[in-house]
Amino acid sequence: MYLILKTKVSKMGFFGELLQDVTGKSKRPEIKGGRFENFVSDEIFTDKLFDLVEMTRDFNSNSERFEERSMNPDFLFRDKRTHEEFWIEAKYRTGLFRNDKGQFVCEICKSWQLDRYRDVEKISGKKVYICLGLGEDPRYPETVHLIPVFGAYPQLFQSKLKETLIWRNPDI
Repeated sequence: MYLILKTKVSKMGFFGELLQDVTGKSKRPEIKGGRFENFVSDEIFTDKLFDLVEMTRDFNSNSERFEERSMNPDFLFRDKRTHEEFWIEAKYRTGLFRNDKGQFVCEICKSWQLDRYRDVEKISGKKVYICLGLGEDPRYPETVHLIPVFGAYPQLFQSKLKETLIWRNPDI
């Protein structure tokens, strides 16, 4: 309850925002992002196959006192079979949009963020991937894509998304 009371209340009022938070329809990026991060760690990189080595702090914790390692991607996992460690940055988008050339693309991140992820990969010597979820509800995305930051662009074409698909919601 503390977390909800501490946030700024919009024009719809406290109870309207509370209802959106409970039903999963919140438009607030930190809530959607947190929900997708939970999906990534619980459903994609399960503890049966992957050790969770490191996880960055959430938005509310960082707003109280910023921790430098929060500049790292969201997760550092270790594959239990190969013992290889790799970084995962979870990103959630509701869908694609048309760019100025009329092509369907997905903006996965800003170019400065992509540069930061590449720096982490270079400095740590561990691969960094963007785990991109698409759909209406970050708790149950329609598709999940795994995109290596090496060679990635801030906007991905629909064809590239097809190549990086790792999970499709069986209920859709």
